[in-house]
Amino acid sequence: MDRKQLIIEHIKMRLADLTELGKEYSEDKIEKLATSLASTNKTLTEINTLVDNKFAYQQRKIKHDNYLASLKEYYISSIDKLKKGNNVYLLSYDQGVKVLEQAYIKEDKELDNKLKLVTINKEKKGYKKENSINNDYELIMSDIAYLLNIPYAATYRIFDKDMEPQGILNLSFEEPSERFLNFEETLHYIKEESSQFNLKQELIDYHDKHYKYGLQEVKKEQDYKDNIEYVFKLFKALPDITEENIEELKKDYLNMKIFELLTNSLDNNLNNIGLMVNKENKKKYTYRLSPSYNKYIVKMDNLKDNQTICNFYIVDKEELLRMLVDNYYDYIKEILNLISTNKDTLLPLIKQVVKEHLEYDLYDKYIKVIENNYEIIASITAENNTKTEITEQDKKIYDENNKSYDNRIAPFVDNYVADTEEKGNTLLIFVVTTILFITIGIILLAIFAISRLDM
Repeated sequence: MDRKQLIIEHIKMRLADLTELGKEYSEDKIEKLATSLASTNKTLTEINTLVDNKFAYQQRKIKHDNYLASLKEYYISSIDKLKKGNNVYLLSYDQGVKVLEQAYIKEDKELDNKLKLVTINKEKKGYKKENSINNDYELIMSDIAYLLNIPYAATYRIFDKDMEPQGILNLSFEEPSERFLNFEETLHYIKEESSQFNLKQELIDYHDKHYKYGLQEVKKEQDYKDNIEYVFKLFKALPDITEENIEELKKDYLNMKIFELLTNSLDNNLNNIGLMVNKENKKKYTYRLSPSYNKYIVKMDNLKDNQTICNFYIVDKEELLRMLVDNYYDYIKEILNLISTNKDTLLPLIKQVVKEHLEYDLYDKYIKVIENNYEIIASITAENNTKTEITEQDKKIYDENNKSYDNRIAPFVDNYVADTEEKGNTLLIFVVTTILFITIGIILLAIFAISRLDM
């Protein structure tokens, strides 16, 4: 058998897997591929490896496409005809459970060509965004935020009556007594309201010095910390702020930084982070960090793969994390422990979340970025744990957080279509089964206790 014929036989052997998935290659296409490969200087072993890689990729892509198609069929089979007064379906997760519900959306005002202010069911306000890859990433990040217990603006996929996607919906997260200020607006608010003149002037000087140059790459190590401390000084200068409130804001802000690093959210300037200002009474303000929103940019042409954006600077992801660990470890140790100790379940779940929203090429690229970010976080966390004492109180908190996480992932596992080739599925099933048996055990014990009381 000549060289070309051997290549054809190897191609056909690999194509057998694709044929099972419904993808057929014509004899003419096989002939052309074999002719092209046979004409190279590569050995048969090298050519066979190329063929294996080519069709392994296509096999994964076809399976991915079939998965997305099956999801759409699942959604279509799950709906009833739109009732009178409703014009859309909204798909979301409510406490980890996938919910497909009918609603009426009225478009009130076009804010720009991609964003509209809407009213939902004549009572709630929200923002409708058109179909785009950015909005797919926003849905992904809202799901990952739930897994990590990071507050995120309620986010829905919008479908029409034929279950064709029509964009996404973010619910407004303002309470009646609150107003939202991004961190740029917060500085203006402090200038008008704060009595801490010295600190106020320091903030203005730092802001104006850096803001006028636009985003710059960080120049020296101290800039990393000064960049973060600027935000903490914003918190400190807020009118009526208490030390307890400052500590809450710092922890929530730093936890969000870890979330951004893991998910590769890049557009993290001061316009996309904010505070909810609450006027409890005529004399006192209180504050909370706003839920995350607009987390959708995962690739920027002017950034290298190892870089992200943090406030005023383009920074190295690993260096930013090291600075956070070295200076603010007590604030972020819980989320770092949660991420690093639950890799066997969290990474497979993130893959399932991403798989549901992205075509294969984008899915493949984004998952590789997530895996790399995960390794950075896990590595620096492990390195720090060898130098830092973990107290009994820490262990107790970590255990409680991990139990809470196990409860959050249970509905996700139950509601996602299983992919038996994903690593971690066995462990995920074990976790869910364990939680189920524990719940049943508690119920049985309660029934037994009640029966004893009635005797």
